[in-house]
Amino acid sequence: MTTPSVPPNAGQIMGAVRRALRNVDVTPTEAMDILSWAQDELPAIYERDQTAYLVLGSYRSPYIRRVRSVSDRLNRRYGTYAFLIGDLDDIDVSRLPEFRVKFHLTAALADYITTVIEQDAGGEINELGKLSETEYFRKAYVLPRGYRWDTESNLRDREDVLAAAAQIETATGADEETKQSELSKLVDRATAAGIDVTVEGLTEWLVDHDLAVPSYSWVQLNDFRLFELQDRCCPWLTEDELVERTDELPGSPRPQWEE
Repeated sequence: MTTPSVPPNAGQIMGAVRRALRNVDVTPTEAMDILSWAQDELPAIYERDQTAYLVLGSYRSPYIRRVRSVSDRLNRRYGTYAFLIGDLDDIDVSRLPEFRVKFHLTAALADYITTVIEQDAGGEINELGKLSETEYFRKAYVLPRGYRWDTESNLRDREDVLAAAAQIETATGADEETKQSELSKLVDRATAAGIDVTVEGLTEWLVDHDLAVPSYSWVQLNDFRLFELQDRCCPWLTEDELVERTDELPGSPRPQWEE
């Protein structure tokens, strides 16, 4: 019987497994199954002659199409390997939480992580929380659709104020009193930036318009802001803008013949 091969970075792999399981012991058989899986599935990630990108996001339609678009765009770069966790085979470890193990393994080994977010529910929200609270934060970038933080530096004209008001109106987990309070603060910041708006005017505009923007929770908005303060938040609205934001992500350059 042939002994399964062990990847050269077995120590790093098992360290990621320990983080995933919060130091719960794995059996020798489970450890070998994980290492064998890593040897089969992950070499392209930890090869040092290319940049590895873990791409996160919703696998539900229509969101998966945009996640695939980001992955495909990154893979057009020289020396770049972008991948989704869902494209990797399953690990045969029925006792363990398999997705947690795969997430920590791939996040630990990837050079960069990016996540496409368009909604306030789904597995990608859990992933966003993991990225913002773990050591993976330093190499992670978020691509939230329609996100707009309403600090004065981001309020350049009335359209910016309307976009910020729409985000407040559609935010989940907040009652009307809270939303009105946030709109009032927004008006104060807009006024300080020299933009003439009122709470009444914004409220009337929100009532008259069918808001085609994602609804995010206050927790998500604060996580987005955390990434923004690190210059690693890349908002987008249209699919063309998503491609532009993807091209701005760090790593290997685009081929010159495409420019």
